[in-house]
Amino acid sequence: MANGSDRKLILIWLLGQIYRAEKRKQQLDERLMRINAERDAPIGGVGYEPLPRSSGTGSGAASILLKLADIEERIYAQKAEIERSIVRVMDILAYLPVNSLEREICELRHIDMKSWRQISERIPMSRSACAAHYSDAIDLLLQNARIQEMCDHNRDAYWDWVVKKKRTKKDLGK
Repeated sequence: MANGSDRKLILIWLLGQIYRAEKRKQQLDERLMRINAERDAPIGGVGYEPLPRSSGTGSGAASILLKLADIEERIYAQKAEIERSIVRVMDILAYLPVNSLEREICELRHIDMKSWRQISERIPMSRSACAAHYSDAIDLLLQNARIQEMCDHNRDAYWDWVVKKKRTKKDLGK
């Protein structure tokens, strides 16, 4: 069972799943564009060989087509994950009052993926006031037993993500 501060972190992480899924999809889209550029390069272009190598190094035309197919498949899977994430986030936010400022701020932040500056302009309200309403929304959500259960259920996944993120930053020298 997670404690109150852990639950707050876990809930914010759960609400951020659309952003993370969309970011992953953008990475795949960029990779697909890069590989398409390789494929469309003129013969003799950097790294292009018209026939696949038998050594299995994966640098021939057939390898590029396989990479394209694999990435396109991952993109479709990631789009499906984004849709599932939207539903999960909307299910969480459904516990907030329908016409509340807290819900509007959370929807702008986590469904529409707006920056705090964009949210404060849209409301209109100072960024600190928006952040206070957001914090109130998190606290209100955490009063719900179902949300607490959801946080407890996702505790291990959250901490795995934290460890992985720290390891990545360490590997990048940050």
